[in-house]
Amino acid sequence: MRANWGAKVIMLYDTTLLRTFAAVCDSGSFTKAARAVNLTQSAVSLHVKRLEDQVGALLIQRNARGIELTEQGEILLSYARRILALFKEAGERLGREGDNLIRIGAPEYFDLHTLSSLLAQFSARYPDVRLQIELGIGPDISELIDDGALDLAIVSNEIGEGDGIALCRERRVWAAGRAMRLAPDEPAPLALYPPFCRWRKLALEQLDQAGRPWTLVIQSAGTTGILAALDAGLAITIFPEYSLPDRLKALGSAEALPALPDFEFVLRRSRRTSPAADHLAEMIINFFQLSTALVPAMNTKERAQLLLRTALEA
Repeated sequence: MRANWGAKVIMLYDTTLLRTFAAVCDSGSFTKAARAVNLTQSAVSLHVKRLEDQVGALLIQRNARGIELTEQGEILLSYARRILALFKEAGERLGREGDNLIRIGAPEYFDLHTLSSLLAQFSARYPDVRLQIELGIGPDISELIDDGALDLAIVSNEIGEGDGIALCRERRVWAAGRAMRLAPDEPAPLALYPPFCRWRKLALEQLDQAGRPWTLVIQSAGTTGILAALDAGLAITIFPEYSLPDRLKALGSAEALPALPDFEFVLRRSRRTSPAADHLAEMIINFFQLSTALVPAMNTKERAQLLLRTALEA
């Protein structure tokens, strides 16, 4: 039931469908509305049908004189006009204020499919706003937001540490290639980020505390080098469980590896504010809050995929 409710909310506030519906009501004709919104008549009919499916009631009746709104149609039209007016106002304000550029950063191991889908939805809603995306390791992204080189940044924090608005909590795991066979008594071969990376420090601290011997096999400033070492069966590393590629596997107590603490992704803002960045930040925060409330039993990746799929199908 929750998932269906979420789909209805997303659908009712789809400005493309509401704009088509309003055009039909204003012109009194599906044919004229098609010309007004630059769509085919069949596409206009489909938009109205989708709204009717979501509302669960007929919105427009056709008769010999043309079209006539039902009671539910009149109610929806009233809200549609207000929603469209607000979106127009927001677009005009975003066009007036700031330089229409949002610089956003995220670590390479964040769910980039979800991020790109959210940014695509934002761009469709605010086509005049330009987006600039920076990917890298966590410390680099944090430094950029601290220096004011980014407007928004998604970074990983230890639970309850650091600043930012919490988006989701995730698990860390020891990761290795599928063919890796690691004996409990042999030094753990590690592929890690540079010394200033918090995840590297955490991995070494946990191994030392557990009395587990280790050796550094490869150091890489990017995720690509780390994954290449794992694919080749040369090393293991720590990785977010939710984004573990299918070609990798999680290791643990059978290999005498210590348990790893959870972490959280947070959204950080720079001191430079703009209406455009405010809108994008609100969209990102709302998405993760809704995805968590939607299906708590799922992990973040599964919830995000469900919510994005629901939005696209709507």
